[in-house]
Amino acid sequence: MNIHIVGAGSLGLLFAGKLGLAGANVTLYPRTKKQADQLREQGITVISHQLQTEQKVYGVNIRAWDEISVASMVQESDWILVTVKQKNIDEPFVQKLSLLAGKHGKICCYQNGVGHIERMEKYIEASQIYAAITTEAARRDAIGIVTHTGSGETRIGQMREVLYWKNIENSLMEWLNRAGFSAQVSKTIDKDVYRKLMINAIINPLTAIMRIKNGELLDKPERMQWMKWLYDEIEAVFQANHIHLGADMWDQVQHVCSATAANTSSMLKDVLAESETEIEWINGSILRLAASTGIEPIYNRAVYTLVRSLGGPYA
Repeated sequence: MNIHIVGAGSLGLLFAGKLGLAGANVTLYPRTKKQADQLREQGITVISHQLQTEQKVYGVNIRAWDEISVASMVQESDWILVTVKQKNIDEPFVQKLSLLAGKHGKICCYQNGVGHIERMEKYIEASQIYAAITTEAARRDAIGIVTHTGSGETRIGQMREVLYWKNIENSLMEWLNRAGFSAQVSKTIDKDVYRKLMINAIINPLTAIMRIKNGELLDKPERMQWMKWLYDEIEAVFQANHIHLGADMWDQVQHVCSATAANTSSMLKDVLAESETEIEWINGSILRLAASTGIEPIYNRAVYTLVRSLGGPYA
């Protein structure tokens, strides 16, 4: 099976490296030719804190995403794991992705927030597109060097109800589990996506603004109050959009804070690096969902504005 992975950040390197070690036929697409040349020269190294291992990966094919064209397509993929940030999924990106997928390739999207699936469906059949949720934790230490900092769970499924449902996901699940991931198919991926959106929309902006690790949100009642304000507001917006996640979501948010207590959120990392954050696709998604409901999302608008003032020029 041909597995193509678009994006050579921490998550892309982790999946490419571990699938490569398991013997899958993997092609990794960093963005530029310079990055591709460096990866070909240095290879991929996967470091695991849990297993106390450092493994060099051989046999992963490397191609620069910038150099893909109709003329350069040599084979269709069976599965494409898209691990770039949502801000990169624009019209040219999706058009190129449709070339790589062809008529039969399946696309698995690992982005935060919502809206990117709809953009893809303008060029790619809905039956080919899957959403993915993962709690795997990884850190890219250098070009080609990734540290697996925490094991988690990966769930994939389709956001749309399509005809002729087949268990074609099983082939990907087999490879992911063979590579050491805990992976399963979800028939309720839409709820999984919105659960993750709610959790990210609470933890990410607050840790970025307060410059603290995830677990520190639970340390002071004032921080907990901000979490609850955001939670109540997001819950109201979801309910108004007929998105029902269950009564235990507040407990889940606190559990994630506790379970990832030592983690630095991706949004805080971006702020500290003065890079563009994903605030537009996380709390910005909440603002867009609220627009047609009559609800004024004052707390989400506050953290959205504050994070944009902290990050890079296009935060």
